[in-house]
Amino acid sequence: MQFLLDLLEGLPSVGFILLWRQTGDLQFAGWFGCGLAFVVFMVFAGLKARMNPVLLGVNLHILLVTPLMVGLFRFGNTALAEFLVGYSYGAVLITVTLTGAVLSAFTREGFAAAPDLPANLRRRLSLAMLFVAGSGAAWAIWMPGNSLLPVVVTLTGLIVGRRFLLLRWSGDAATGLVVAGTATSGSAQSDLVT
Repeated sequence: MQFLLDLLEGLPSVGFILLWRQTGDLQFAGWFGCGLAFVVFMVFAGLKARMNPVLLGVNLHILLVTPLMVGLFRFGNTALAEFLVGYSYGAVLITVTLTGAVLSAFTREGFAAAPDLPANLRRRLSLAMLFVAGSGAAWAIWMPGNSLLPVVVTLTGLIVGRRFLLLRWSGDAATGLVVAGTATSGSAQSDLVT
């Protein structure tokens, strides 16, 4: 079941990118991704399942950005909309960073989304993830014409790095089979920390 949920979490991004590349219609692809993101949130809410915190930020971005952009264009704020379109790739990392900051500030699990880890490890992992996400966002905004590379590198680093550290700290090697998964299933062992 977890494998299917992991696949479902990535569907809005994959659907958006494939449809945009196939049709060239950014608005249609955006609404399609927005709809998929809405479905993903409904499924996770219905199942009371936890989302990967990084993909939570990505899916929030996909859910919100198309209505925002279409609204700006339709209500006459074309200059701002065109400016934001130029930064749309990098903006996903801003959304991920803001999501991580909110999770870190207002939830026990933090951006790490690892309730089984001791509080000091959760804080360290959350802060490290915020640093990586924020650095990636700055990198992507700094080079808006070629921001796909910073986005891919940063998101991959966040997802794989989080998984690696959770495995290292939990000692549960069985969860390493799905790289893009959510929180580990084993209990944390604080004696693994150096």
